[in-house]
Amino acid sequence: MLEEPLVIHENEEMALDFKISAEDEEYLTGPIFNKGKKKNIDVFYNRKGEPFIRVGPYAGIVQLVQRRIHFSTKVDTRLFYMLSYLKREEDFLYDPNIPIEIREGANFFDIIGRLFLNSLKDLMKIGLLKKYVRKNEKLRFLKGKIVIKEQIKNNLFDKSKFFCEYEDLTFDNLENRIILSAINSLISLIRFSEQIRTELRKFETILKDYITLKQVNPQEINFVRFSRINQHYNKIIKLSKLILEERFIRSIHKGESRGFNFIVNMNTVYQDFITEVTEEVIKEKFTDLAIEKQTRFRSLVKESTLITKPDIIIRKSKQDYPFLIDTKYKREDSNSDYYQIIAYSLALKTSKVCCLIYPHSEKSKINQELTLCRNLTGINPDEVRLVAKTVDLTAKTTEDLTYKKYVEGIKDQIRQILQTFIKISNIE
Repeated sequence: MLEEPLVIHENEEMALDFKISAEDEEYLTGPIFNKGKKKNIDVFYNRKGEPFIRVGPYAGIVQLVQRRIHFSTKVDTRLFYMLSYLKREEDFLYDPNIPIEIREGANFFDIIGRLFLNSLKDLMKIGLLKKYVRKNEKLRFLKGKIVIKEQIKNNLFDKSKFFCEYEDLTFDNLENRIILSAINSLISLIRFSEQIRTELRKFETILKDYITLKQVNPQEINFVRFSRINQHYNKIIKLSKLILEERFIRSIHKGESRGFNFIVNMNTVYQDFITEVTEEVIKEKFTDLAIEKQTRFRSLVKESTLITKPDIIIRKSKQDYPFLIDTKYKREDSNSDYYQIIAYSLALKTSKVCCLIYPHSEKSKINQELTLCRNLTGINPDEVRLVAKTVDLTAKTTEDLTYKKYVEGIKDQIRQILQTFIKISNIE
């Protein structure tokens, strides 16, 4: 009988109830789950030589040789549903070489689909790679050189064509065929997110105009050699291989599917999830509003030594930004959170409502509506409403909660928050 997994919450440390091997310790503290100098996972020993494990703001599952560890979220969430909205994959650290059976494994194609789509969009911004590809074709005009042997063999009776061998500078090369094949396979494998599936179909249609769609054998991917010219393909080729191999969906246990070892920064997951869902709600229900991309704004501090940008800036007209939102993945609010949102309201004078959105926690129910005076002299008083709200990331129901129902439940909560903004700001 398998032992129960060891559960440790993010940003906590715990004594290990088993003797960890040198192999497992090296795996946990190695480069797969730790980037740079900061340790996301650390193993250390007390004076008695007893092993402890410490984790940062990360959640996930890691199967070791001896034991499985669940790095649990500090608030109740539907983590695997939220991950399909992840934008910044640099905070999603995974090891596809160790597939594991997990109940939530069915969601892994949506997670990989999101990571793949993000990489594909980055690639398209840089531009697709053109390479010289050797072609052999029968043409009515001479191009490159004539292949004498084939010319004699195939053109014995038809003298009007030449069997040519030439180099063609084209998008239809191995790297791009791998990507197109991965898109084609992934579309049918996405199980929950219709948005991801739709975007992939759009890219497939565009790429098929320039690239031949054919099933690529995963072994062919090993022929790709990276250099300065195609280095920007490295990440998406690795993801393509993962998709084409399909190693992490084959299940041997009923009701379970395969995933793989991973940890993910929950601050990033929460911010991306709330931001993306808010943008969807605005597009669906508040068409006179739009989310402003952060890059339009300079730093609040002229010297740019301090980074001060709210997560979500909502625009009504060209220079009118009535609503600001900052996401805080915390169980309790703090004065520093309010000071930060106040600084944003000072920077954007047209703001009417500034909001902090926290995840709902049983330990703390945050619900604040305050009035901020931006002119303490009382002359021409300028007020802005300061709001703190929570979103229940579990969206608990008595029935089995599908991905679609879960997202709709979160959207309903965001919709109510935006309606509150409009009501208390008197903006029509």
